[in-house]
Amino acid sequence: MEQYNYNQQFTTEPPRKKKGKFGTVLALVSAVAVIGGASGFGGAYLASHSIGVIGGADGPTAIITGEDKPEVSDKEDSEKPDGTGDVAGALNAINSSGEGGGVKIHPNDVVATGANGEYTTAELYDAVNDTVVLIKVYTTQNYEDYFSYYDYYFGYGEPPKESEEDSEPVFSGYGSGVVFTNDGYILTNDHVVNGAEKIVVVVNDYNDPTITHEYEAALIGTDSSTDIAVIKISRDEEFVAAKIGNSDTLKVGQDVCAIGNPGVTGDIMFEHTMTKGIISGLNRVSLSEGYSLSLIQTDTAINSGNSGGGLFDMYGNVIGVVNSKIVTDTYEGIGFALTINEAKPIMEDLLSYGYVKSRPVLGITTVELNEYRAELYGVRISKGLLVAEINPDAAVAKSKLRISDVITKINGTNVETVADVQTIISKFKAGDKITATVARATSNGELESLDIEIILSESSQ
Repeated sequence: MEQYNYNQQFTTEPPRKKKGKFGTVLALVSAVAVIGGASGFGGAYLASHSIGVIGGADGPTAIITGEDKPEVSDKEDSEKPDGTGDVAGALNAINSSGEGGGVKIHPNDVVATGANGEYTTAELYDAVNDTVVLIKVYTTQNYEDYFSYYDYYFGYGEPPKESEEDSEPVFSGYGSGVVFTNDGYILTNDHVVNGAEKIVVVVNDYNDPTITHEYEAALIGTDSSTDIAVIKISRDEEFVAAKIGNSDTLKVGQDVCAIGNPGVTGDIMFEHTMTKGIISGLNRVSLSEGYSLSLIQTDTAINSGNSGGGLFDMYGNVIGVVNSKIVTDTYEGIGFALTINEAKPIMEDLLSYGYVKSRPVLGITTVELNEYRAELYGVRISKGLLVAEINPDAAVAKSKLRISDVITKINGTNVETVADVQTIISKFKAGDKITATVARATSNGELESLDIEIILSESSQ
């Protein structure tokens, strides 16, 4: 059952069908609830991001330069974030793994009575539920959210006139997050907060279960390649924080629980729902925009709105970040969570820089060639990456690579897409050398093959 976003706008050639983000022939859907303009889209966000691709989901130009650094808001209200906090303390929280339960700061501490110091299921919920938050996403609605390329150009309606109301962000979706420091840093998914004009976090009152509090969040940083994001809320009173665990010690068959905010619409949400299951498999490797991700497979029920919520072991440690499930008529109970150990270095970079600084990049802009584009650009080869731009500040600018070269191989491996290149260079670090094999037109119009040594740069965006 394939799902497709008909609300997407196309500014170049019409889209061609492409594989989902995780390269599966099944419909692997991120568990974030989307309302409003995307309500006819199955209530879930299809994981089909393409890193560095502009001009539509399958547009012709690809950038291999890294991520855009997000802005952090600067607000004075005590219940609104100022984008600052104890970063050193947050980094310490990420790396202080252990077998203790959630870090409680209110009287309702829970004593574990299960075997080997584990919580029972009921005790686990009581111990860590307050660390899970509801994240509301607000976006600016305009005609692009309602009229597709085909609607506009083939006469299925006229786009509405923009008004002053269109500039006000409206509630458009929701997901989950886990507070991992007492001063309000929250771990969630990139696809939960990506594109948000405003992010509001709903936190339980720790003494009265009938009361919740809302805080506007600052976006600290996001990374679409690993689907990780960090946001920040602030207030004078400390927050209850979850303990970051160690996913390297997990075993197939051990009990785990997920806590999140599944629902149907913005009005029908089942906040703070716990589901229990086991770890069904480990190291379920998926390719996300050229990067390999190690996923935890679980039969724990995952639904729209669970995205960004915690997958907890029975000691109360966060060992995974819930992000997706397989949705077909023939599969049931196959959900996934990103391992917390894979998330840790991403979180550290997002906290320190706002983006993933350690990621190596080539520093070039390319066009993924096919027969149509080769003819369009007057290139005699129809497979490979046409170099359209070279970043003068990147190390590649000092190499012998030229604009109009066509990269056909990296380190002897054929490459035809940006993802192919990312898969190869993700195994290296900035400063390492790779060899690009390029096809270059000679003065008499012939093609020659050259091997060019390129030093990888560090992502700076």
